[in-house]
Amino acid sequence: MKILINILGIESSGGITVLDKALEECAAEESNTFIIVCNDNNNIRQLKIKYKGFKFIFIKSGVLYRIFYENILFSRLVRRYKIKLIYNFSGSAQLNILINTLQITKVHNLLFYSRNLDAIYHSKNEYFEWLKQVFIKRLYFKFMLNQSKHIEIQSSHVKDCLSDFIDAKNIIFYEKSDIDVGNDAFSLPRNYDFSKKIKFLYIVGPHFEFIHKNFIVFVNAMSAFDRLGIDYEINITLTKDRLHSCVIWNSILDAKTNFLGYISSRDELNKLFCSNTILISTSIIETLGLHVIEGIKNGVITIAPDESYARTVYGDNMNLYDTFNSESLLNAIQVVLKSDSSHSELILSLQNRLKKNEMAKHHNIIDVFNEVLNVQK
Repeated sequence: MKILINILGIESSGGITVLDKALEECAAEESNTFIIVCNDNNNIRQLKIKYKGFKFIFIKSGVLYRIFYENILFSRLVRRYKIKLIYNFSGSAQLNILINTLQITKVHNLLFYSRNLDAIYHSKNEYFEWLKQVFIKRLYFKFMLNQSKHIEIQSSHVKDCLSDFIDAKNIIFYEKSDIDVGNDAFSLPRNYDFSKKIKFLYIVGPHFEFIHKNFIVFVNAMSAFDRLGIDYEINITLTKDRLHSCVIWNSILDAKTNFLGYISSRDELNKLFCSNTILISTSIIETLGLHVIEGIKNGVITIAPDESYARTVYGDNMNLYDTFNSESLLNAIQVVLKSDSSHSELILSLQNRLKKNEMAKHHNIIDVFNEVLNVQK
């Protein structure tokens, strides 16, 4: 069977990580042929080298060109390669009147499907930014999503968010795990001695200034923590120049900050999950929050906003704080520092819940493909 995989628009580290896992699952299924349509970037080029058995078709970037290609030109590919299934890893879909081929759409970006995020933009009077970053793209993705009757999600809360924007009654949802939860994937809890230097870890990509990343809460909390006279450092995956061009950043923190920039090496990233590390997340909305999951898997203390996605994905035992309140984040940090003896037990409980939660989902994208094909029959 020939399957067309649409990965247009995928380029950031989180999307590439999940994509790599999906392609690895596809590569193990030798009876299928995979044609991949993508934009040209370094991350995709590396995947092309890794998956030599797949046919990669590179096209130009650009929203209008993508809309044209995903419909008009996809129809040519369907006929040429006799495609039986289109897997839209991109989060979009094809017009049924143009392409009558069975399709699955994967949703792993909730930026366009969050009532909570809408309210934040409006409360800040950021109407133009909301139109540009959310609403216009929502119109397209929402319209195209309604073309697909089969949607793949990473967590149950994604379906709830989508249901606020599309009619989900006639859609079949497939909840699939994108996380390796084998026993070898988990580290023992790290050692903590808060009489020594504390290491705050903040993992974020190039869109850190967008409202949904809520970066200002982290900066304000760290600025307040700096005044407490406690020995600490900040490890952040941004460059110093990039942060200094941002009005949110407080240069008082420079002396305590290691500006790491983008980290492409898995080994280099894993080194950050070391003893005395506290990973902090401030994202308003996530499908999974892979950076937090990596923290849990690597045995470090994690702190996340008290949002529905955090409770659904990580559990109620998670160290949580009020999302938009830097004082609440500071308080959550101080609570952690006062209870260093119980961290191992909490980390292990989070790891066990993560394993149980992910094991209840589909484990392989090929299983999803086969289930969709059986439903269609």
